[in-house]
Amino acid sequence: RDRCRTLQLEYIDLFLIHWPIATKPGKVVYPIEVSEIVEFDMKGVWGSMEECQRLGLTKAIGVSNFSIKKLEKLLSFATIPPAVNQVIS
Repeated sequence: RDRCRTLQLEYIDLFLIHWPIATKPGKVVYPIEVSEIVEFDMKGVWGSMEECQRLGLTKAIGVSNFSIKKLEKLLSFATIPPAVNQVIS
């Protein structure tokens, strides 16, 4: 709720996981080197996003740039399915 107040919003329309990867802490340099990539806690992140939706902080949750394999993994534990998979080409 504090983040919504900081943004001067009552809620966020759509909350997305932009990329299904995580990197080591610090400055991110593109292109990202494979050695900088660490395990992404998809289940933990998605669970937190589901809680945001349940609390009314966001109207919908979704993903961006997820492959079919990553979507299948997400759907194996999600209690709220993603409203969207945004793909930028």
